[in-house]
Amino acid sequence: MKILLSLSLVVAVSSTFAQTALRTYKLGDVQAQAYPSSNSVSQILIKNGAVYLATNKGLNVSTDGGATFKTDWGTNGPTTAGTNAVAVEGDTIVVAASTSYYQGGEALQVGQGLYASTDNGTTWTYEPQSIDSTNDTTVTYGHNVLKALAVTVDIQNITFSLVFHKGYLYTANWAGGLRRSHDLGKTWERVVLPPDYLDYITADSTYDFELSVQGGKLTSESNLNQRAFSLYSDGDSALYVGTADGIDKTTDNGYSWRKYNHQNNNGISGDFVVWITGQDYGSVHNIWGATVNADDPNEIPALSYTGDGGATWHHIMDGHFFHSIAFSGQTVYAASDDGLFRTADFGKTTDILTSIFDQANSQSILSQVFYGVNATGDTVWTASADGVAIGIDPGTGFVQNDWRVLRTFSPIGTANSTYFYPNPFSPNLDVGRIHYSVKKPGSTVTIRIFDFSMHVVRTLIQDAPRPTGETDDPWNGTDDTGRIVDNGVYFYSVVIDNGSPVWGKILVIR
Repeated sequence: MKILLSLSLVVAVSSTFAQTALRTYKLGDVQAQAYPSSNSVSQILIKNGAVYLATNKGLNVSTDGGATFKTDWGTNGPTTAGTNAVAVEGDTIVVAASTSYYQGGEALQVGQGLYASTDNGTTWTYEPQSIDSTNDTTVTYGHNVLKALAVTVDIQNITFSLVFHKGYLYTANWAGGLRRSHDLGKTWERVVLPPDYLDYITADSTYDFELSVQGGKLTSESNLNQRAFSLYSDGDSALYVGTADGIDKTTDNGYSWRKYNHQNNNGISGDFVVWITGQDYGSVHNIWGATVNADDPNEIPALSYTGDGGATWHHIMDGHFFHSIAFSGQTVYAASDDGLFRTADFGKTTDILTSIFDQANSQSILSQVFYGVNATGDTVWTASADGVAIGIDPGTGFVQNDWRVLRTFSPIGTANSTYFYPNPFSPNLDVGRIHYSVKKPGSTVTIRIFDFSMHVVRTLIQDAPRPTGETDDPWNGTDDTGRIVDNGVYFYSVVIDNGSPVWGKILVIR
């Protein structure tokens, strides 16, 4: 999951490939395409034999192990909207949408509401982001009437996680806190979580704390624990909520809550809980969290887990910022800023994957930043900053020559065209790619980068064999000496089988 690390807040108050086959699952009658609609994926959910990708260009669903993806849900569905969370229960699919804009050089995320379908994607309804009226200044909890901050705008009020639990759809919203709906977003109820200074609350007791994510003119408290970020339903037994101040657990659908964090259990590495999920193998049931350091200087990023429902916690693989976690039996997969981690012995030994190569189409995942991961059987899906990949782990580690890289692109259809993306290109932030088309089997390709004076600064490949079809070759922005090039305009040529060069232009902005 892609996130903003800042804890500041602005609130206005006024396969054919897969080794383990997925069972047939009928979605709405929409056309499928061979690749996802975007290379930017926030969440991978595997449910009911289907793989759901929340991308920045709509919901993508594959029911054939990644051979094809359904991306067009009609004008009323999540076809092109930026999406960052998805939940599925039976025939019901719910997708959280978001966007962002820049103000004063700062990216502000904006909640865009929910898309919901009760017939596997055939028809959809849309509900706007849950916000409060200016009169919503109190909330009832048991016999308590608590003062509450009314969140009246969608800026920073973004839904990062969705889950169904005991008849409700729960949403974790950064500024909006924890909310739930019994009618798929038509109406909402604000859910009270403990303030930062209480580890347990129950509706039987008397309280005077505030439901407020940030203090100001209308409320005095600023509670990190009421800034919700991640959700996990442990069947009907428990609901877990990850916040900016720990992990909250309820076994009675919100009547009472117990909070676990680094301060009351140092087995939790950090209070900012990016991801939370459950693992079953044999008779073992673990709850795992991707826990990141928040305010306490003693906190560290790591994976934290409990095998006894939260009574005791442990953390492993310290020092890495993890975004999501998945399992295959005892094996744990974790997507992080430093690669895709794999451990089958609770972190005693780890494999770290920092690049992926697809032998069939010569495509690579070159970014070591991985945001999403999920697994079904021995098939592992992962989403990076550079595209989606599907791999095989038979229980002994990833099969290196059995990866499939799925990267979308705008087709050109001709050997006389080429383009570079992203453009403008920042070598410090992006992986740049030259896209072109090879028409004849057995062709070889030479690509050179030129500066504005038409001096060769980099021979990217020379007489390299490439498969038939449209393909990419990456450029990291360096010259032949390994130095990152200066800002400016650069040209490149693609020569196929010693034919006439096809030219393209790159704007480099460091």
